[in-house]
Amino acid sequence: MHTIREMRMSGESEITNHLTRWKLWRQDDNGVRVLIACFEDQEAAREALARFESRHHKQTYWIEETRAA
Repeated sequence: MHTIREMRMSGESEITNHLTRWKLWRQDDNGVRVLIACFEDQEAAREALARFESRHHKQTYWIEETRAA
């Protein structure tokens, strides 16, 4: 898993430059959507999603598959 902060600290200029297929998103109760983390495999993305959902916050979490160009 690569969090957005880790990618920025490593010098990645764009999140989409990373070789990731799965992105974990969050939407708060105001409708603001934030990319939380990127993953190379679906299982890791689902595990992270389950951890976030287990916190029982008001936010909505989901994963999306991205297609490599």
